Amino acid sequence: MSDAAPAATGRPRNTQIDGAVLAATRELVAEAGYADLTFRAIAERAGTSVPAIRRRWKSKAHLVHEAVFPIDVAAGPVGDDSLAGVLRTMVNRCVAVVGSPAGRRATPGLISELMVDPVLEKELSTRLRAGVWGDLADQFAGPIERGEARPDLDISLCVETVFGTTLAAVVLRGAAAVDDEWVDRLVSTLVDGLAIRT
Repeated sequence: MSDAAPAATGRPRNTQIDGAVLAATRELVAEAGYADLTFRAIAERAGTSVPAIRRRWKSKAHLVHEAVFPIDVAAGPVGDDSLAGVLRTMVNRCVAVVGSPAGRRATPGLISELMVDPVLEKELSTRLRAGVWGDLADQFAGPIERGEARPDLDISLCVETVFGTTLAAVVLRGAAAVDDEWVDRLVSTLVDGLAIRT
């Protein structure tokens, strides 16, 4: 009797459909907003079917979350790996997501659903933590090892501070006002809080 695992059945997932659906979702949520976004409209824009979308994503919230907040949002080189440089990259990437047309129109709807559905909140939070926290920990490792940043740096609190501040600024100031000068001021504030006191 063979110990080999049985061969997988069914067709492999078509990543081209995934990419088309995610792109269509970003476009449509920016155009129509979260509440009016439908799987049918997404399917038509992506050139696929509603059943194909439902096989891939459990709900509209799951789909929009993946489309607007990709798990590789924190991945990639930071260039300047000083504490200020890592924070500036982190803030700029958050501004690019939250301040985008899709981010501005999707975030309120997602937050509303998360507030009333603890299971959904846990699933979506776990998704981001699995993909983002590790990338950020790697990026902050250099400043911590060099003694620029506190060794007890809390990645979760750092993310919450950057995301919450950016979201509030986009809402209260408008996306256009969240510019390089604003980023510099936020980074300076964060460096003051995270740097080791000498």
